[in-house]
Formats: sequence, C-alpha cells, structure tokens
Amino acid sequence: MTETTRPKYSMALVRKKTGLTDRQIRYYEEVGLINPVRTTGNQRIFTAGEIERLLKIKELLAGGMNIEGIKEHLSSRADLPLNYTPTPPARSLPGMKRGLTSLYPVSNRAQLVEMIVQRRREKEKNKT
Repeated sequence: MTETTRPKYSMALVRKKTGLTDRQIRYYEEVGLINPVRTTGNQRIFTAGEIERLLKIKELLAGGMNIEGIKEHLSSRADLPLNYTPTPPARSLPGMKRGLTSLYPVSNRAQLVEMIVQRRREKEKNKT
C-alpha cells in the first residue's frame, strides 16, 4: 500500500486541505467521483490520492466543466483512476478511541442500544 492509497485522512482534514464543504465531498462520493473507505463506525477515511482527486475536481469545476465531463476526464487519466477497490474498513485507526464516536449516521443500531444499556447499568451501579 503506497502513501497515496493508504486511507488516513478524516473528513475534517480533507475539508481543511481542499476548501470543500462536507456536503460537496459527500456529493462527489454519491456521484462516484471518489470512494473513501469507511470505518466500522461508518466514518469516511480518505487517501492522499482522493485529496488530490478532490482538488482536481474543484479545479475542473472552476474551469466550467460539469460533473459528467469531470467523470469522463478523470476516467481517461491513468494517474487518477475512477474505479478502484478500496481497502476493507478499518477496525480503528491509531489514536482513535474505541466505542461510539458519532451518532450521525449510526451504522450499527444494535451496538448503540447495547452501549446505552451498558452505560445506564454502570450509572445505576455507581449510584449504589
């Protein structure tokens, strides 16, 4: 796995590096221009290559190209492949705390309910 293909950038960092909004990044994923890896908590993790790709998308849009034109342009470039197979979701990344990290979107509702019940039990236990 090379430096450009190893997923390690959070949505917040990608937003900062590209100047794009969360909604724009999600839209480019929705239309198939990028395909970030998802953690077990369903958070997007991006590669350096995807950041480069987002910057290229931003540049092409500023130049007046539409989404279909961008898809065509990027699919014809060997250095920015449109279709690729991402690595499987990471269990956790270095420095990430285990457990629930986000309520939106919740990918595993059973796990959420189990965690809520467990925390309630712990609170009750601490009260006595």
